[in-house]
Amino acid sequence: MERETARIVVCAPAVLPRLFADDLFGFCALCQTRVIFRPHIPARRVLVCLACFYKHAGPHPRCQVLDQAVAELQAIGIDV
Repeated sequence: MERETARIVVCAPAVLPRLFADDLFGFCALCQTRVIFRPHIPARRVLVCLACFYKHAGPHPRCQVLDQAVAELQAIGIDV
């Protein structure tokens, strides 16, 4: 049997301005926050917001979250 796979896509919160007219919206699989993502990502996907990604994946030796990114998340009201 073929193994099902999906990509985890880390998305920006939908409160940020749209950069492209064809941006799509969805919801974080962990906290249900509305997120924005690009249409070209694969159909088999799990959307995860930046805050959940930071809380569950970082910091880690294979994943570096920059201090500036944390400050930017906090500036838009995301508790990290």
